[in-house]
Amino acid sequence: MSEKKPNFIVDAMLGNLAKKLRILGYDSKYFSSIEDDKLIAIAKNEKRVILTKDAPLTKIAEKQNVDSILIRGNDEFEQIAQINAKIKLDRFVMNTNNSRCIACNGNLRSVEKYRIIGKIPEGVLEREEKFWICDSCKKIYWEGTHFEKLQEFVNKLNNRFQ
Repeated sequence: MSEKKPNFIVDAMLGNLAKKLRILGYDSKYFSSIEDDKLIAIAKNEKRVILTKDAPLTKIAEKQNVDSILIRGNDEFEQIAQINAKIKLDRFVMNTNNSRCIACNGNLRSVEKYRIIGKIPEGVLEREEKFWICDSCKKIYWEGTHFEKLQEFVNKLNNRFQ
């Protein structure tokens, strides 16, 4: 597995893990339903690491020289630890300018407040100053109360793995 930041393809059983990886800035394709051969083909063509709970899928991937990691359990810290054991991940940073869209994996970019008037709740517009929009699906993000919880998650990851 290479030294550059890895890209992942995450199978249907690990949707929450895909979201967390996207928040952490990792390009993580996710499909709620996809056949194993298509998943392997995408991984091979796009040089992605397969994250799965499906042991037979990892065996097929291995035979086709596609990197995969068998994920055990449901605890997100443990799942990321399993990835980190196989691929040394960067120090985890909660950086909205680096995150990816949790809905579609698109790139986020900063957007001026006046451009999103009428597209988000008025109270949010009054409270918040920084906003990001997904280049792909146009979903709008801001650092609300959920941001603090995510920052706690990132801090716990860093305390555990550094």
